[in-house]
Amino acid sequence: MSVPSPRPSSRNTPRFLALMGMVALAPTLMGCASESPIPGPSGGEGALLPDLATFTGLPAAPRASASSAFWDHWGDGRAELSGYRVTIPRYGAPREGEMALIYVTEPHDRRSWIKDDDATSPHRVEVLKLIRSFQFLTGIYPYSVFSSVFSPVDRWGGEPFHPVRIHLDVQEWCGSVSHRVWPAQDRLRSLRLSYFASEGETLREVALPEGTLFEEALLIQLRELDGPFHEGGDWEGWLVRELWSLRTGHGPVEPVRARISRSSATRGAVPVTRFQIEAEGYQRTIDVEEAAPRRILGWETSTGEVAELLTTERLAYWSLNRLGDEGVREELGLSPEGFLPPGGGSACALPEADSEPPEARTGG
Repeated sequence: MSVPSPRPSSRNTPRFLALMGMVALAPTLMGCASESPIPGPSGGEGALLPDLATFTGLPAAPRASASSAFWDHWGDGRAELSGYRVTIPRYGAPREGEMALIYVTEPHDRRSWIKDDDATSPHRVEVLKLIRSFQFLTGIYPYSVFSSVFSPVDRWGGEPFHPVRIHLDVQEWCGSVSHRVWPAQDRLRSLRLSYFASEGETLREVALPEGTLFEEALLIQLRELDGPFHEGGDWEGWLVRELWSLRTGHGPVEPVRARISRSSATRGAVPVTRFQIEAEGYQRTIDVEEAAPRRILGWETSTGEVAELLTTERLAYWSLNRLGDEGVREELGLSPEGFLPPGGGSACALPEADSEPPEARTGG
């Protein structure tokens, strides 16, 4: 569930007023510098969080630009789509499904960290967006999980591709959860809107040690798309676990001590860089092919999640929304029928990855 635009019919509800009151007081109560609403469509008056430009703490300009080699590949106007066969543990049992990982570059306005093709300097920041979309059945009802990570491609400080925004949306027949996180240099802001009373609707800030990483962004950073991760060595520090894992494990959004080590290995006959993540009883192994474009060939976790790459295509997927385009899914190794509940067709029908609505001007 996304945060709705304010409407006259909803402004006077106690829940809406309480949320807006928290937003208004957050800069004062949490030590943030207050500021006037930023004019313009991207961060103007009425924006839910009008202080994001200062909150994220990016300097006025990047310390270094992305390389020409990066843009030769990622600036071609297409997205990289990879299909995966996955096993997702839920309610004490493994659930089989399909997953899509979608990587694409797009411009954002740093005042709001929202995509804006019309954003201009000094507000325009190019980001690499990663969407992870998967669905699976739990008995009679389906789960739909959609996460997105937005990482500037230029180097602003710290580890390359440090995220500026992370989203998680989960829908299932009991209810829905929407979770947004905005990382800053020394803290994060977390906005969670949940159907479930134990989680509620909360806005909070959490202090972060210097150099904290985010597990969601590792599927970008460990690909080493524009230089080695952590200068090619092992890493130790603080990590915020991915929001889906925190959602299913009912854990808090807080940094934990972690270590990431690397080694050379093979997956099948393919040489890979194997990254081993260890974080307070949790382990995850991610295999990245050594050769360009250094795709994620698969991963597995100590909680029972397993993913295996099927195939990859570079497509302007946002234009493939016509009747008949469903067949393109087969090129990704995904079911062309998409998600079918029990009795809706083949009993073994596999789920469909969510797709983003077509943009008015450009895709992604």
